[in-house]
Amino acid sequence: MKTYTRLWSRLCSWENLVLAYERAKRGKTNRPSVRTFVKRWPLELALLRHQLKTKTYRPVPLRRFVLRDPKTRVISVSAFRDRIVHHALVNILQPIFEPRFINDSYASRKGRGTLPALRRFDAFKRRATRNGRTRSGARNANDVIGYALKCDVKQYFDTVDHETLLAILRERVKDEDVLALAKTILENHDNGTPGKGMPLGNWTSQFFANVYLDKLDWFVKHGLKARHYIRYVDDFLILDESRERLGKLKTTIDGFLKERLLLELHPEKSAVIPLRTGVTFLGYRIFYHHKLVRERSVRKMKRKLEASTDVEGDESQMRAAASWNGWSAYAKRANTYRLRERLEDRFKERPDSSA
Repeated sequence: MKTYTRLWSRLCSWENLVLAYERAKRGKTNRPSVRTFVKRWPLELALLRHQLKTKTYRPVPLRRFVLRDPKTRVISVSAFRDRIVHHALVNILQPIFEPRFINDSYASRKGRGTLPALRRFDAFKRRATRNGRTRSGARNANDVIGYALKCDVKQYFDTVDHETLLAILRERVKDEDVLALAKTILENHDNGTPGKGMPLGNWTSQFFANVYLDKLDWFVKHGLKARHYIRYVDDFLILDESRERLGKLKTTIDGFLKERLLLELHPEKSAVIPLRTGVTFLGYRIFYHHKLVRERSVRKMKRKLEASTDVEGDESQMRAAASWNGWSAYAKRANTYRLRERLEDRFKERPDSSA
């Protein structure tokens, strides 16, 4: 296995920090902290570079807030200068680890994402069911022979083990300064359990999440020879025509996670599901011949539309329009034409302050 040394000088280079700065501020230039930095960015970046080169860099404590959308999550936000450092680190590490990632890991990777993952799911469900073979006495065309082992890692971001992650990084990276910076970033997050967890919201966390579970990917794809495997962050599934085979895989995978990565499957969210009942994945309920959006997503959109009906003003209209456009783009990926027509009519009923 090829290893990499002498990375620190590249990480601290002016070119890398400028690139990291440009990536960190993309889409965020309206935020006050970013605007303040941008006003004198050459000076701020030079100071940050000096701190990195002299090993005096220390991250600012994370700012936390609770997001309920719909489940409760604690989001941790880094200071803008620290987000530049995160991008600078990932700029160096990503070219080392990205070529090793399997094709069917879809989160936080260029050219992938939810839509390619859904397309891959569609391809796998055709293969696993032999092009949609139906059961004897099938009630409809979606009553196919096939199953999905759908898994979720229990409290993934809160339970990632720092030493295990650093050991995985050390397999390829032999630059102790780079590893020390990664450790500093990890330790800036405190979830109450020393040596555990990564903050939701950091770019490094998204990258490290793939590095950490790459071990699982290779075990499932090459060790267990599971062909129809897809992972999106800590949500992954395997499709097969045999319920029994998937049940055995679930037990084996749980054992691997506990022993090698100090993680475990969520006992309530990990199960073998008949494809005929529909599989919930990436916000959709997927059947063989069609997709539906999740009911809670529809309820949430209806509440937003109802809440905005009695509110006037340009800013309110802009927020409502942005919310509707985002949800509509998501819903278009499913079989929702009539649903979107009904909700769009409701959206158009909002008061128009420009009238």
